Amino acid sequence: MRAAELALIFSLVVSLTAFLPLFFSLRGSHEALQENAEPANFIAVGKPLPRFTLRNAHGEEIELESFRGKVVLIFFGYTNCPDYCPLALRRFSELIQLLGQKSSEVVMIFITTDPVRDSPEALSRFVGRYSDRIVALTGDWDELAKVWREYHVRVPEDDGKGGFISHSAVIYVADRNLVLREILTPEMTAESMLERIMPLLS
Repeated sequence: MRAAELALIFSLVVSLTAFLPLFFSLRGSHEALQENAEPANFIAVGKPLPRFTLRNAHGEEIELESFRGKVVLIFFGYTNCPDYCPLALRRFSELIQLLGQKSSEVVMIFITTDPVRDSPEALSRFVGRYSDRIVALTGDWDELAKVWREYHVRVPEDDGKGGFISHSAVIYVADRNLVLREILTPEMTAESMLERIMPLLS
């Protein structure tokens, strides 16, 4: 074997020896990150929706349980929301049109994340721009904070005094037994949402 070939082999062995500690170090770090990673901040599909009792824009108590037997869509937001909330309600309105007569078997709920500014009147006006079929719900801070935590929606300690309130932007879809079956986003088209919802209506 020529000297040049021996030198090349020696160089490769040295490089590999130097790389192995780094490889196992990176591998260990990656495994540690996986072990310590927190689960996604959503309710697990296949789990029952957390129960709640809130009030509609007319001050009437509304229990989630009262919607058993219908497919339920829930979105959390606030009336001054600049983007996702109007989009989600627009999707609700479009779905109602696409569902036709089947829309009577679906309940679409909008729960406020800003009870300080979202008065019952403001909520009623807001959802009314899109459809009078959308159920707007509110409550006092403690009632809503419990619901926000259970649905992984927003941090109750953030009072939103700056006007902007950070909250999740997902639409929970439950079957007739109030078990979560789908998690949608407002960016989806109404037609795509319909494809996911129709099997729950059969």
